[in-house]
Amino acid sequence: MTVLQVCAYGADYPGNFISALEHLEYALKEKGVGTVYAFVGRAADRDWCRRIQNRTKVYFLPEAKARILPETYGIFRQIYRENDISVVHSHFELYDIPATVMAKPGTKIFWHLHDAIGEGYSKTGLLHRILCRIQYGAVGRRATLLTVSQKHGAFAQQLGFPGKQILFTPNGIDTNRIKPVDVDAASAKMVMLGWDILRKGVDVALEAARNVPEWARIVIVGYDDCAQYLREHRAPSCVEFQEPVKDINLLYADARAFVHVSRAEGLSYALLEALYAGLPVICSDIPENRFAGEFRNVEMIPVADPGALSDAICRILQDNRGPTKEDQAYNRSLIEARYSLHAWCRTVINHYGV
Repeated sequence: MTVLQVCAYGADYPGNFISALEHLEYALKEKGVGTVYAFVGRAADRDWCRRIQNRTKVYFLPEAKARILPETYGIFRQIYRENDISVVHSHFELYDIPATVMAKPGTKIFWHLHDAIGEGYSKTGLLHRILCRIQYGAVGRRATLLTVSQKHGAFAQQLGFPGKQILFTPNGIDTNRIKPVDVDAASAKMVMLGWDILRKGVDVALEAARNVPEWARIVIVGYDDCAQYLREHRAPSCVEFQEPVKDINLLYADARAFVHVSRAEGLSYALLEALYAGLPVICSDIPENRFAGEFRNVEMIPVADPGALSDAICRILQDNRGPTKEDQAYNRSLIEARYSLHAWCRTVINHYGV
């Protein structure tokens, strides 16, 4: 028996996603189940991909127009011909259709919905919307949908995906790579991710930064477009741009809090990582984030509200106590039970029926 992991993923760093797949691979191996992978072509140059290739087969797929490109279907035909695939697990939507159409009858098909597809659907052209309708309303009848957000699962159902075949499956984080922080010894640094400027609320943070003490530091982690946005909008001196780092502990080490004011999410790895590290979190109250209300030291604020954000930042900066050790331990225990890689692997393997 072999599981095929199909991943529209080729990022520089493996992050939680690749770590999760590798933990799942090892857990399946203990049960006598093999794993092969298919990634986007640009993944071939990544160190994490080479590491996987040292253990098992890896195939590479075209990325542009992949849903309608004959080459994509040809590669899946090759994969199914060369391997005895019993389970197909397709991540990030791009290859859901070809992976399913080319699979042999009787193969278990799982589509893993990680992202806010409703937001993307509303901003795309007619052809893409038609493909989404075909994907979720027709081809999807053969699959089970694993969704990290009940909201996004509901949107897939609006597109025609059978509701009885949708399973809420929250993400799991690699807790072994996260070091606890000492918030009592922290600086006035707030950390937030800004790789998608509007979705992550960089504009909200920028406006809020104009109403916080000058000695505060709001560090926004992003790419060149984020740096350009901050320059063009004349970010105040308390705002700093930071390129992504391989080790997230370098971001959290002297941070006072994590700012998570997204307009849309899947189920945020970064939010869970910050909580596991022991940081207080300022969090937008969108449906995708409301699960965070079960944790301690999370302040929920209205989405896209700079005033609420600046007030929350000021409250944290003025509170010299920080989170208690008991609160930090509570959050970590909750993550270990529900949102760790161990919990995630157990859930996914149960879905597979292995």
